[in-house]
Amino acid sequence: MGLRLIRVFILCQNSQILYILEDMGKEESPQVTRRTTRSSTPSTPSFYKLSEPTKASNLHPMTLNDLVFGDESISFDDLVSSFPGRRIQIIELVRLLGPLNCPTIPLFVYGGPSTGKTSVVLQIFRHLNRPFVYSSCRSCNNPRILFESVLDQLSLHRKDAGNGYSSAMRCERPSDFVNLLRETLLTVVNNLKGRFGKSSSKNPAGRINGKMVYWIIDNLELVREWDKSATILPFLFKMYDILMMPEVGLIYISKTSPDTYYSDTGYVEPIPVYFPDYTEEDLRQIFMRKKANPKLYSSFLE
Repeated sequence: MGLRLIRVFILCQNSQILYILEDMGKEESPQVTRRTTRSSTPSTPSFYKLSEPTKASNLHPMTLNDLVFGDESISFDDLVSSFPGRRIQIIELVRLLGPLNCPTIPLFVYGGPSTGKTSVVLQIFRHLNRPFVYSSCRSCNNPRILFESVLDQLSLHRKDAGNGYSSAMRCERPSDFVNLLRETLLTVVNNLKGRFGKSSSKNPAGRINGKMVYWIIDNLELVREWDKSATILPFLFKMYDILMMPEVGLIYISKTSPDTYYSDTGYVEPIPVYFPDYTEEDLRQIFMRKKANPKLYSSFLE
């Protein structure tokens, strides 16, 4: 029996499009079909889950390969085609990240909500196969959680029943965090260097590409809501100068522009990369991607 009325609700979350088709002629609940997001897809970086408690204690030990995104790499063409309207930003970010093992000045990726910032950055790292740790200031909602999340990821530590669901290191003060961060980063960087120094086929480098490690700090604007935000924000922006490690790259992601943050000439200003709102044509291409019946779906967009 044909549908008497179909309403299409389109919801956007970090450029992840959810389609809900509701049959208004039936009494049962509408059936929801959704594209997998970073929180639901198996390609979510393993390290992103390191700080989340798990009941299983027999999971495989974490390795450096868990610092890359996704189960397999994607080509540049697939990367660009996955994000209509974001070709310019993708090319710019790849250019700024530079050649393999090239030191880079911190980057500041910004734009309104649901403009693809986080998804594009993560998929670029999936394309490049470069190791990184990811911190969201939404889930890491205070300095201690943020610090310990980063240290857990770099230490390849997973919370589980075996360790009492505790972090690898307890860290509350910025000064302690700097010392522990430098120590864990040096360990990771040295392991990456040693890994690539082995030419034997018995010791393949795996998916990891390069000897650098990056720290992605997402939802940076939420730090303003923290206690002592007046000291934490400058601290995060000064991280590049504090660490003084050319093997470490920093990427800040924010919904607000650099102008909304206090200016401080005491640190190297990040290079801004702006993500504008999607145009009507961009949205149309997003909605029509990989549709089995483009003609049917296009009729809803007229």
